This record gives sequence, C-alpha cells and structure tokens, in this order.
Amino acid sequence: MNEGPVEFRGEPVEEMPQCEGPMRELTEINKVESCESKEQREQRRKIEILKRWEVSIHALDRGCVVKVGCKSIAFTSIEAGYKEIGRYLENPQLVATQHGFEEHI
Repeated sequence: MNEGPVEFRGEPVEEMPQCEGPMRELTEINKVESCESKEQREQRRKIEILKRWEVSIHALDRGCVVKVGCKSIAFTSIEAGYKEIGRYLENPQLVATQHGFEEHI
C-alpha cells in the first residue's frame, strides 16, 4: 500500500542556528554548577540524612529508648536521650557512627 514518497507542500523549515564558539566537552555540559556555599551544601546533606529516618522517643520509668529508623538506643535518663537527639540533629553522620549504625546513613 506504499504509494511512494509523500510530498510536503508547506513552507520550508529554516535551518537550526549552529552553536557559536568551540564545542564544550560532554563532561563540562553535564556538570551542574551550584551556587551554594560549602556550608549550605553540608546543611542540605544533613537535612537529607535526617529525612530518611523516623526518630521516636519511648519514655520508661528510668530513662528512655530513642529509636532512629530500625535502631534503638537506651538511655538511663530522658535528659540524656534528649541531649543525644540534639547531637544527632546537629551532626547525624557523626552520632550514627558513634552508635554503630553508620552503614544505615
């Protein structure tokens, strides 16, 4: 049923403009240049780590259990648990490493 080439009866399409200047390497084109400072990137990284895991506190008669993701850590006082949560919010990777669950970060 092929009846030969189809004739286009519209107006001709203009040629696409060519890139001006030398072609950049593919790796240069793919690089994402960020205008964030080192501190902003680190803060964003911390927030991304914190968003991964649910943090819960279970108060006991003596102390508490703090659960981060699937890991639970017991503390002899609620204040100690709160203090460690504060440290975790400041530097989640360091605290995770100190408690032995850095592989989950």
